[in-house]
Amino acid sequence: MNELSKTVEEISIPENHPDYPELWVSKCNTYRLIRCVDDIQWILQKYKTPKFHNKSYHMYYESLLSRWSQIGLPKVAPE
Repeated sequence: MNELSKTVEEISIPENHPDYPELWVSKCNTYRLIRCVDDIQWILQKYKTPKFHNKSYHMYYESLLSRWSQIGLPKVAPE
């Protein structure tokens, strides 16, 4: 187990659940950015009742910015 895994509590709810921890939410509350439960990739999600739907998966934040620059993501990866 790496040091990061030791400090992060285990997440027991699904990634598409509204209460899953997010790193960023769009101003219109339609999009959000999360890290997968294994903390190996960024996942951009879009809300559509009754849950969030995965739109894009990225290992590197730079590729996420390149693909989704129009939605107002931060220029620096949120932690």
